[in-house]
Amino acid sequence: MRYYVRHTARALVLLGCATTAGAQTFEAVGTRAAGMGGAFVAVADDASAAYWNPAGFAAGNIFSIVVDRGTSKSDPTVPEGARKASGFLFAMGMPALGLSYYQLRSTVVATSGAGAGSVRLDTLVTRHTGATVLQSVGHRLTVGGTAKLVNGTAASAVGSDAARETLLDSATELGGRQSTKFDADIGLMTAGPFFKLGLTIRNVTSPDFETPEGDAITLPRQARAGIACLLAQGWVVDADFDLSTTHGSLGDERNIAVGTEGHLGRKTMVRAGLRWNTTGPSRTAPAAGGSYRLLGSLFVDGQVTGGSARADRGWGISARFVY
Repeated sequence: MRYYVRHTARALVLLGCATTAGAQTFEAVGTRAAGMGGAFVAVADDASAAYWNPAGFAAGNIFSIVVDRGTSKSDPTVPEGARKASGFLFAMGMPALGLSYYQLRSTVVATSGAGAGSVRLDTLVTRHTGATVLQSVGHRLTVGGTAKLVNGTAASAVGSDAARETLLDSATELGGRQSTKFDADIGLMTAGPFFKLGLTIRNVTSPDFETPEGDAITLPRQARAGIACLLAQGWVVDADFDLSTTHGSLGDERNIAVGTEGHLGRKTMVRAGLRWNTTGPSRTAPAAGGSYRLLGSLFVDGQVTGGSARADRGWGISARFVY
């Protein structure tokens, strides 16, 4: 009898929380971007622009392909909870058109709304299939838009506060309810002699995905602006600023990121950056990365991200072809 009472109470707790914000952060995918601390909106000049700034295709190469994989995780022992995320991106494009597919998996373990001795587990897997088109406005401004079909699988559960690590690692076993929504991303970019300005609005329709328990996990709309400056031949510095605050069960997030990227010789590039949260719990995440030209126009990129206990610490690797 006690077993049924306990699990009925947990179900009522879940039903009482009608909507939760998705745990998919802006930095969910993109090895080059992560190596610069997430300061990439005004830099985006390869096929990962399909995610970071659709207008970036216009400033990029004649043709580009990116295959990218990354993962991150925060410390499960932090009082308000933790999250684990991974992403995969395949994108290709040219100055007027881009095609992309990426999968984002995110899991949040949070104490909010879970009851004493328990934590709430929300997991969301989204698969984005998109096409990007661009339009020039005048001589310097480019507008890009990505229309996407987003297939999402959402699930929620309640577990023991003492088993956070296990819950984060076993979230794929929850199953979930699957649905498909339409969404779009918008990007703008303008360039001067020594600088570029960029703006990205992601998840324009803020799609939500219902769990089997009747909750809705939402992909919140995200807006970010960036400015990139050319310091010297082959070296660029970028600063990004979130224009919107994301409200989630782990607290509010509104990030600033600064980063740099440059050439060391003909075959090697290096990157470094720092991202921090300006509202809600402190999350400071330094990052470093680099690229190596294997042959011709084929690069291999890598990055590592560290930081405070609440930061999303992880790694990423990608193969990039530019022509």
